[in-house]
Amino acid sequence: MNLKRILTSLVLTTLVATGLIAVPTTAMAAPGFQMPIPCGLRWTTASHSGHASQWMIDMVDPGGHTRGTPVLASAGGTVSASLLSSTGGNMVVIDHGGGWQTRYLHMDRRDVAVGNTVGQGTQLGIVGSTGDSTGPHLHFEQKLNGVVQQAWFNGHAVPLTWSYNQHYETSANCGAGDGKFWVDTFANAPGYSTPGGTQTGTLNKGTNYVFCRVWGPEVRVGTAFNHWWLKTDLDVGPANQWVSAYYLSRWGNDEAKDNSGRDIPAC
Repeated sequence: MNLKRILTSLVLTTLVATGLIAVPTTAMAAPGFQMPIPCGLRWTTASHSGHASQWMIDMVDPGGHTRGTPVLASAGGTVSASLLSSTGGNMVVIDHGGGWQTRYLHMDRRDVAVGNTVGQGTQLGIVGSTGDSTGPHLHFEQKLNGVVQQAWFNGHAVPLTWSYNQHYETSANCGAGDGKFWVDTFANAPGYSTPGGTQTGTLNKGTNYVFCRVWGPEVRVGTAFNHWWLKTDLDVGPANQWVSAYYLSRWGNDEAKDNSGRDIPAC
């Protein structure tokens, strides 16, 4: 190396060390994104020609139970927008750091505000059909530095399809870290202050969260029965109440599991 190159190298090294020259950094790795719906739910995804980017995703429950499903944070971050838009309807935007962002559109309700810190699996709202929408669905985007990317869930890319029922994804958004376990109930379930005690309200039919379980009085209808009771927050009535695991739609007699098949922990 000649003297000129040596001097140039020394000058550049000094400038970098003193902060007078900014050195480009490698982009932050993508967060471990998960589907923005509760653990164990299997939905179909698709894009359409009206999207500004082909990588924007719409998703619905193929069984027709889309509306009212909880919308969960795909990864942890900070809420940078929570608003009602004429096109996006009720929408939430989360910044994840490193230029990564996720967007959730057309919700019937928003449950977070700007500045809130959320963990993966935190409920942001419920699926709906607000704004420029022809029916209940969740519109979802993953962005890097403002550009929509092909979405990744649970370590794999979501393939591009142009209509529903060509591709399905099962949510592995199971580790919210907030003690919530997602379950499906087949009917409105009465809530009680204690297992089998005074009725205090109702847990609506659909996808709900519970915290833990205890063994208690049997609930039986015909040949179906369950002794497990689940602690939860009622849709109508107070928080920290009890419903019978009899109402779980995915499991049988004396079973109390979440949608992914994990035993709900003891209280």
